[in-house]
Amino acid sequence: MGSHRPRRFYLMTYPRTASNLLVRILGLDEQPNVLPGHTRGGYFFLPVIQLMGALQLRNRGVAEWTDEERRQVKQCYQDCFDTLQEYLDEADSKRCSIFVKEHIHFLAEPTVLTRQLCGTSVEEAPWMVNVPEVYGFTRSAQNETVVPDGFLRTWLPTFLIRHPALAFPSRYRVFLDVNGVHPDGVGGEQGTLTMTLRWTRSLYNWYRDNLTAEESYIDGDVTWPVVIDADDVMANQAVVMRYCDILGMDRSKLRFSWQPWTEEQKAEMDKYPRRFLSTLIASSGIVKGKTSDEVDVDVEAKKWREEFGENAAAEIEQLVRAAMPDYEFLRARRLGATKP
Repeated sequence: MGSHRPRRFYLMTYPRTASNLLVRILGLDEQPNVLPGHTRGGYFFLPVIQLMGALQLRNRGVAEWTDEERRQVKQCYQDCFDTLQEYLDEADSKRCSIFVKEHIHFLAEPTVLTRQLCGTSVEEAPWMVNVPEVYGFTRSAQNETVVPDGFLRTWLPTFLIRHPALAFPSRYRVFLDVNGVHPDGVGGEQGTLTMTLRWTRSLYNWYRDNLTAEESYIDGDVTWPVVIDADDVMANQAVVMRYCDILGMDRSKLRFSWQPWTEEQKAEMDKYPRRFLSTLIASSGIVKGKTSDEVDVDVEAKKWREEFGENAAAEIEQLVRAAMPDYEFLRARRLGATKP
């Protein structure tokens, strides 16, 4: 494997893409010279989304927020960034690489969220957290996050995708199990926020267009950003092994089997992560039959109508079909088992 060169690896995801499975397979806690994220692999900006939910801001444009609400959200973004930066500083001090994951919409800044969720334009300037001077303070128009371009460019990003006809209804099942029927349809603003690949494609395009050749082409093996399809995580060990090599990790530490959690361990978990991780913690390895082989949206839509009812199924189908061009664009660029 040669001498270790510390790097920053960011796994960019959306809900129900098998990111927890990929993190489990990589065996990050046993990989030498790697510092993994603590809370389910990362999610440093999750507190912002939780705060917005608690303050009932997701269905209100940012212009409608009170001064106190704006103060709280800005402070939360800053606290999240500061926690992440402390983690990066720890990795630097230990000469470790860092591998963390984030749902991309957690990073989206409020004026962009307003346009996505409310369909309204926003007059104010985009929000940005305060960062160390080393990152600079420039943010290009294509950057829809709360961090500057210079910070994004310190990372080597992987975009994990999964067929919308599998990811989106799975997301809705979790929502129903945890929260019950939603009065605004398929999760209301949560459905609009999470059942889409617009965040994934937007940030992928930013990296594709803004990384220099030196930043994007490393070791002569892969050009960053990297795209991985959940199908390959579940059914193609050769892709996972190649990805392990690209990360500079140890193949011998990969895990394709493990011990399922005990009932006592499950009982100690909060209901949200317990439901999100239910398949993984009940399994002893990769569960077969979760891939998109021969998925037909027309056929799946009939199943959704039986499972969720006519209205919810129609919403899910609409969201799935709207996301398919982005999914197919990204899937065409996914990592293969061998270098092309």
